[in-house]
Amino acid sequence: MWPDVAYADFARSVGLGGMRIEKPQDVQGAWETALAADRPFVLDFRTDPAVPTIPPHASLDQIEAAALSVLKGDSDRAAMVRQGFKAKVHEMLPGHRNREDRPGT
Repeated sequence: MWPDVAYADFARSVGLGGMRIEKPQDVQGAWETALAADRPFVLDFRTDPAVPTIPPHASLDQIEAAALSVLKGDSDRAAMVRQGFKAKVHEMLPGHRNREDRPGT
Protein backbone atom coordinates (compact mmCIF):
# COMPACT_ATOMS: atom_id res chain seq x y z
CA MET A 1 0.00 0.00 0.00
CA TRP A 2 1.29 3.46 -0.90
CA PRO A 3 1.59 5.99 1.92
CA ASP A 4 -1.09 8.66 2.03
CA VAL A 5 1.04 11.58 0.86
CA ALA A 6 -0.06 14.78 -0.86
CA TYR A 7 2.29 14.15 -3.79
CA ALA A 8 1.28 17.26 -5.77
CA ASP A 9 1.80 19.47 -2.71
CA PHE A 10 5.21 17.93 -2.12
CA ALA A 11 6.18 18.46 -5.76
CA ARG A 12 5.25 22.13 -5.54
CA SER A 13 7.19 22.50 -2.27
CA VAL A 14 10.42 21.52 -4.06
CA GLY A 15 9.84 23.72 -7.11
CA LEU A 16 8.12 21.28 -9.43
CA GLY A 17 4.61 21.51 -10.81
CA GLY A 18 1.86 19.49 -9.22
CA MET A 19 -1.88 18.93 -9.34
CA ARG A 20 -4.25 16.62 -7.46
CA ILE A 21 -7.04 15.16 -9.60
CA GLU A 22 -10.13 13.72 -7.90
CA LYS A 23 -12.85 13.84 -10.58
CA PRO A 24 -12.88 12.17 -14.02
CA GLN A 25 -13.95 15.41 -15.69
CA ASP A 26 -10.70 17.05 -14.50
CA VAL A 27 -8.35 14.51 -16.11
CA GLN A 28 -8.07 16.13 -19.56
CA GLY A 29 -7.33 19.59 -18.18
CA ALA A 30 -4.77 18.16 -15.77
CA TRP A 31 -2.91 16.42 -18.59
CA GLU A 32 -2.99 19.58 -20.69
CA THR A 33 -1.56 21.59 -17.79
CA ALA A 34 1.15 19.00 -17.08
CA LEU A 35 2.21 18.65 -20.71
CA ALA A 36 2.42 22.43 -21.12
CA ALA A 37 4.46 22.90 -17.94
CA ASP A 38 7.95 24.34 -18.09
CA ARG A 39 9.24 21.94 -15.42
CA PRO A 40 8.68 18.36 -14.26
CA PHE A 41 5.08 17.93 -13.16
CA VAL A 42 3.40 15.46 -10.78
CA LEU A 43 -0.20 14.41 -11.43
CA ASP A 44 -1.64 12.97 -8.21
CA PHE A 45 -4.67 10.96 -9.34
CA ARG A 46 -7.13 9.85 -6.65
CA THR A 47 -8.83 6.77 -8.03
CA ASP A 48 -11.52 4.37 -6.91
CA PRO A 49 -9.82 1.15 -5.78
CA ALA A 50 -12.92 -0.80 -6.83
CA VAL A 51 -12.33 0.08 -10.49
CA PRO A 52 -9.64 -2.09 -12.06
CA THR A 53 -7.18 -0.35 -14.35
CA ILE A 54 -7.70 -1.98 -17.72
CA PRO A 55 -5.96 -0.20 -20.59
CA PRO A 56 -8.13 0.83 -23.55
CA HIS A 57 -6.20 -1.45 -25.92
CA ALA A 58 -6.65 -4.57 -23.76
CA SER A 59 -7.80 -7.68 -25.60
CA LEU A 60 -10.74 -9.75 -24.40
CA ASP A 61 -8.27 -12.44 -23.24
CA GLN A 62 -6.40 -9.87 -21.13
CA ILE A 63 -9.65 -8.57 -19.65
CA GLU A 64 -10.76 -12.11 -18.84
CA ALA A 65 -7.41 -12.90 -17.18
CA ALA A 66 -7.62 -9.73 -15.07
CA ALA A 67 -11.20 -10.53 -14.04
CA LEU A 68 -10.27 -14.09 -13.05
CA SER A 69 -7.32 -12.82 -11.04
CA VAL A 70 -9.55 -10.39 -9.16
CA LEU A 71 -12.20 -13.04 -8.56
CA LYS A 72 -9.63 -15.31 -6.93
CA GLY A 73 -8.41 -12.85 -4.35
CA ASP A 74 -10.14 -9.54 -3.73
CA SER A 75 -12.82 -9.27 -1.04
CA ASP A 76 -14.71 -6.66 -3.09
CA ARG A 77 -14.25 -8.65 -6.28
CA ALA A 78 -17.81 -8.49 -7.59
CA ALA A 79 -17.84 -4.68 -7.51
CA MET A 80 -14.42 -4.52 -9.18
CA VAL A 81 -15.45 -6.79 -12.04
CA ARG A 82 -18.77 -4.96 -12.46
CA GLN A 83 -17.08 -1.52 -12.59
CA GLY A 84 -14.37 -2.73 -14.97
CA PHE A 85 -16.96 -4.26 -17.27
CA LYS A 86 -19.02 -1.06 -17.26
CA ALA A 87 -15.93 1.00 -18.11
CA LYS A 88 -15.02 -1.22 -21.08
CA VAL A 89 -18.60 -1.21 -22.40
CA HIS A 90 -18.69 2.58 -22.11
CA GLU A 91 -15.53 2.81 -24.25
CA MET A 92 -17.22 0.83 -27.01
CA LEU A 93 -20.46 2.79 -27.12
CA PRO A 94 -21.12 5.02 -30.13
CA GLY A 95 -20.13 8.60 -29.50
CA HIS A 96 -17.38 7.81 -27.00
CA ARG A 97 -15.04 10.74 -27.36
CA ASN A 98 -11.88 8.63 -27.71
CA ARG A 99 -13.23 6.21 -30.32
CA GLU A 100 -10.75 7.45 -32.92
CA ASP A 101 -7.90 6.27 -30.68
CA ARG A 102 -9.01 2.66 -30.92
CA PRO A 103 -7.53 0.47 -33.64
CA GLY A 104 -9.87 -0.20 -36.53
CA THR A 105 -12.04 2.92 -36.11
